Amino acid sequence: MGGHADTSGDGRAGDAPSTPRERFGRYVYHRRRMLNLTQDDVTAAGGPSDAAQTRAENGTGPTPSTSTLRKLDLALEWEPGSAARTLEGGEPVPLEDASPPAPAPPALQLGPSQIPLELETLVELLDPHARLARIAAENPDVPGLADASGELDRVVSKITGAYVTRLLEANGGPDGPRQPLLEFAFGHLLEIPAAHDDPSELEEALYRRYLYGRSADLDTSTRERFRRRWEGRRARTGGRASGFGTLSSAPHSPASSTSSTGLDTAATA
Repeated sequence: MGGHADTSGDGRAGDAPSTPRERFGRYVYHRRRMLNLTQDDVTAAGGPSDAAQTRAENGTGPTPSTSTLRKLDLALEWEPGSAARTLEGGEPVPLEDASPPAPAPPALQLGPSQIPLELETLVELLDPHARLARIAAENPDVPGLADASGELDRVVSKITGAYVTRLLEANGGPDGPRQPLLEFAFGHLLEIPAAHDDPSELEEALYRRYLYGRSADLDTSTRERFRRRWEGRRARTGGRASGFGTLSSAPHSPASSTSSTGLDTAATA
């Protein structure tokens, strides 16, 4: 292989190097020969030019540049930095002798963006939520209590709103029957929220009104957007919301009416 002849011979292998440059050249020469490479092979493998190799192996000419040293590491299969270290009196580390890199730590798994929420858990949440709201109303002077109650109310409304949305979708959407039971249990979630601070919550509230047949106050573009959303939901579930039952028209309390469906829902809309 290769066209250029080697200018460093085996005859000097036993001679003790007299200078650091000669010592460096001896390491380069013997590594190349151990790999059974010609100077042309080294160049083809990403190493320096034939002339630069000759100067390096013979210890002549200017000190090898940083670029030349990096190319020698690459072509001679030394650990990066070996050629520079050897030039300064150290030892090269062949890649076959280098320690394997430490395995990267496993990536942190953040989990799904949605989780199933048992309806029973939702119902259990409603009672302490209502009690906290009463306590906050009765004790307006307690610092932070009203704010904490209001924040909890917002979160609970978001969760129950997602449930009601799925329930309406499961029971025919805008074409389904209107159920007095649903209004009795969740009527406040079918109204337009008084505060419109969160556009996404307003969107969900208006969509629930659309699903319940209260679309008269919606503009044409909003009704069309909700129609596409509803039809897309029906297409994904084959005309039904998987895992959701139907509402019974028999009278129940709000808590028992929701738990009687035995449904699962998601914590996000």
